[in-house]
Amino acid sequence: MGIRRHIAITFVSKYLEMGLGLLGSVVLARLLTPEDFGIYSIAASIVLIGYLFRNFGVGQMIVQADKLTDDLLRAAFALTLAISWGIGLLLALIAPWAGDFYASPGVTQVLYFLALNFVLLPFGAVSDAVLRRRMAFDKLAVISVASSLVGVVVGIGSAWLGARYLAIAWSGNASTLTTILLTLVYRPKGLPWKPGLRGMREVFRFGMKVGTMDMVNKGSDSLSEMLIGKAHGLHQLGIYSRAYGAFMLFEYAFIEGIRPVVLPYLSEARRGEGNLGVIYLRIVNYAAIFMLPFFAYLAIAAPEVMRVLYGAQWDASVPLLRLMCGAGALLSVTIFFDQLLIARGRPGQALFYQSMGQAARLTALLFLLSGNLLAVAMAVLVGAAVKAMLVVRLARQHFALNIGQFAREILPAVGVAIVVGAAVAVSSRWLTGFSSELLRFVGLSLVALISWLTMLFALRHPLSVEMRRWMPVGRS
Repeated sequence: MGIRRHIAITFVSKYLEMGLGLLGSVVLARLLTPEDFGIYSIAASIVLIGYLFRNFGVGQMIVQADKLTDDLLRAAFALTLAISWGIGLLLALIAPWAGDFYASPGVTQVLYFLALNFVLLPFGAVSDAVLRRRMAFDKLAVISVASSLVGVVVGIGSAWLGARYLAIAWSGNASTLTTILLTLVYRPKGLPWKPGLRGMREVFRFGMKVGTMDMVNKGSDSLSEMLIGKAHGLHQLGIYSRAYGAFMLFEYAFIEGIRPVVLPYLSEARRGEGNLGVIYLRIVNYAAIFMLPFFAYLAIAAPEVMRVLYGAQWDASVPLLRLMCGAGALLSVTIFFDQLLIARGRPGQALFYQSMGQAARLTALLFLLSGNLLAVAMAVLVGAAVKAMLVVRLARQHFALNIGQFAREILPAVGVAIVVGAAVAVSSRWLTGFSSELLRFVGLSLVALISWLTMLFALRHPLSVEMRRWMPVGRS
């Protein structure tokens, strides 16, 4: 199965997953209050740190290892088991303190419920990693779509019955349980079931770097929400989290559709002595042609996007979302760079890169926390700018790439983004006469899509060549 087919499968599954997630978000945003989202956001932020530490880089180690042995797999299972159960116990112990700290019994209830996940999570971790190493993305697609469907059904159903913030927790737990069960169904033959200690040192050394990197990268979101919730209150945190959630739409729509393929592909290329620097420039070229026009569209159409997705009660999120879109434009340079360093066998450099970027973001947040939410959102832009500068430096050091090469790859996308942004801005003024927010949203989205496709083919971007291969006319 070729790389295009792997990407196509993950894209289809992720778009189905995203569609189900959006459906759940749209319905829950109308059934629940900002305070409900704020309560869950606090608990989920605490649990997310646990999820990241529980992974501890074991999955990445299995994917990029030159050779898998039973000893390595048993050690990976043992380490995951010990860390997950320890985190579950710790969350149960701190749940009452967290509820008191935020003056919300709901935070305690959600933490108790989510802590149970950590008892089951280790039993699917090794199987999932081996499936990714073997690029069994068809089976992984079934797992992700099925778990999303179950989560949406459980979440909407429980919210309808009046579960409030617990509805989101039940949705997440149901999705996680489905993922674990299906991962065991698709478990590759021959994998050892018992944990072991032989080979633990190798697994621990790698996991210490990559696991810490994941925790720093994703954990900064959790820490940011906890700080904002304490400084501005749960209602304001709900407003911020909706803006950040909309900003992360591209992560769900594009990046997550490719991420499962990237590390296995780059690791395989490295084992085959491929030029990782050239491959990464190609990734930047393709990513930019999607990302820059998307964030140009999102910045201009932010009112319509927020109204359609979440409703009028979230209008205060629009200015925050527009500011965050500036950070989105910088992400095209940094996309998957940590995976590139891991595939090159430099997890320590990947940890340094992520740590410095997130430290800059959190430092900026602490300085801006006393201001309004718009000032707080500036921290996202600061973190993205620092990470872009670090990528240019590390790419020159490890892959002999210079800033001019990055500029050449991104320049076509800049032109496309300008045209898309201008087309959406002009259309937005013309569509103000439409009373239906849904019609304005659909109209602006169609304008963005048509102008993007037009520029893509006019510039003869490499992506247009790929698209022609899938068109009946292009194959004739």
